[in-house]
Amino acid sequence: MRDYLTAGDFAGLSRGGLAEACLACSARFSPMFAAFATRSGPRDYDDLVRDLWACAGRKVSAREAEEFERRVRAFPEADCDDSYLLDFYAMLVLDLPFEALHVLAGGGVKQALDCSESALEVLGEFREDLDDENELWDAERQEQLRVIAGLKAGRHPTFDSCLASPASRRLAEVLPAIVATQRAEQDEYLARIRRQQQTRE
Repeated sequence: MRDYLTAGDFAGLSRGGLAEACLACSARFSPMFAAFATRSGPRDYDDLVRDLWACAGRKVSAREAEEFERRVRAFPEADCDDSYLLDFYAMLVLDLPFEALHVLAGGGVKQALDCSESALEVLGEFREDLDDENELWDAERQEQLRVIAGLKAGRHPTFDSCLASPASRRLAEVLPAIVATQRAEQDEYLARIRRQQQTRE
């Protein structure tokens, strides 16, 4: 059984620290969004996370929160609910900055826990594609704890430092093979739908 983080792991962090922990998750998953999104550019996601990060030291206003939420929902992948499509996994990644926004808008440990769990669950989608099914999960969980410990000690992560983390680097290494597998499944699925449509006609 896999262990998720608990409220105790986040104890002692300010709202800003909780937001930074969520934004660090979001940044580490930038390679995944870039790999799976078929209609958005990777810079669109990175810009969103960086803009949210600029607000980490304060509570965002209701108007700012509304604008950020609009930006998240404006991603074409945001409404994808079909797990056979590549965009579905980009949609899952978008949950991470969305949870960070909830923290910035006045949320607390619950939203930070939701972000942590969402990040781990996304990686859980690819267990069967890995030689070590726990590899990505364990690396991400360890990195989450490392970032939290750093925040408690006064060390603040940056977008670039998160991308350079072992967890993000390993994710970027295995993504091409994972995406290739998912793309093949998507293409087979779409071809099956086309054949069914042609049969009806």
